[in-house]
Amino acid sequence: MEPQGMELAEARKKRKLVAVSGVFFVLLLVLTLFSNTLQAITLPKVRTETPVKGKLVHSIEASGTLKPVEEAELKNETGWKVKAVHVKAGDAVVKDQPLITYDSKPAERQIADEQTALKQQKLQLEGLFESFVEVNRNGDSTAIGKAKRDIESRQLDIDVRERKIQALQEDLAAQRQIVAPFDGIVTSVRATEGLPSTPGQSVVRVSNASRGYGMSVPVAADLAALLSVGEKIEVEVKDQTVQVMEGRIVEIADTQMELAGGAGEKQDAPPVMKTIRIAVQGEGLKGGERAAVRLLKSVSADEQLLISNEAIHKDREGKFVYVIEERKGPLGNGFYVRKSYIRTADANTNQSAVREGIFPTDQVIVESSEPLQAGNRVRLQ
Repeated sequence: MEPQGMELAEARKKRKLVAVSGVFFVLLLVLTLFSNTLQAITLPKVRTETPVKGKLVHSIEASGTLKPVEEAELKNETGWKVKAVHVKAGDAVVKDQPLITYDSKPAERQIADEQTALKQQKLQLEGLFESFVEVNRNGDSTAIGKAKRDIESRQLDIDVRERKIQALQEDLAAQRQIVAPFDGIVTSVRATEGLPSTPGQSVVRVSNASRGYGMSVPVAADLAALLSVGEKIEVEVKDQTVQVMEGRIVEIADTQMELAGGAGEKQDAPPVMKTIRIAVQGEGLKGGERAAVRLLKSVSADEQLLISNEAIHKDREGKFVYVIEERKGPLGNGFYVRKSYIRTADANTNQSAVREGIFPTDQVIVESSEPLQAGNRVRLQ
């Protein structure tokens, strides 16, 4: 073969070698990229958020029914039969006006019986005094001591019976009639002539609308601590229309919470609650309207970093969050999980205020498609 032909053949071989090498490297690059892409697809998928600087706000929401501020539920605990019902719902009454009269004959007979028994005991005491004089005349020390003890014992019996009669007379005077505790309107009567009243149940309800209206609502104790007596509050009153009226907190009291379930069952302690009583001023109120209050309260005057509660985890060391850490690589940047312990200052139902442990530029993981550990590589949503 001529030299020129050999050179052409050699040149073709080199071109083929270069072409094959190029195809190989391109294929290698494609496979590498495809492998990284496939790996990235299988990584846990996370959703992140950046801490927001601001004030943590507590939302206090509650609703109730408006009732007259001055209202009395009157009861009769004796179980006596009703002799007469003097009023009906809607009647205007004045203080000390009789509302219900009861048949008190059983109590009067019991008092008469006790008084008769008391007279018998006093007669017996007189006889004991006469016996004491007789044994004292005889000078028998044993008989004298016994007579003294008998006199003292009988006197104690008389004292007990006198106290019992006094208590019965006081109950008779208090329970013979139910009277109006103040000027007002009778809003409910649950009494029927000839039938006994059930002990513990309301017989008559009297309201004084001239003193205004109010409502009582339960609020968690930690939120109630943000409120103060005398504080003004807007109240949304719902009747046929919706009106916004001015209210004022008049009392913050403890609430008695009962556990549900039977005795002996292991139960979680109920949340500590407070009862907030709110007086409402407004025209056209008649009682029975539904009312709602909503307050936004901030504990701290300073701004802090706020993050979602769902981003916060807890272990033996304390509270922590997972933060995204970006690392550079030959084929691009990768995102890895870093565990950061935090200290919180306050929290509401949705957010927590963080004192330390994160920075405003951090990407905090809020949600992940798989359980995470520190050092895991992840992909961002």
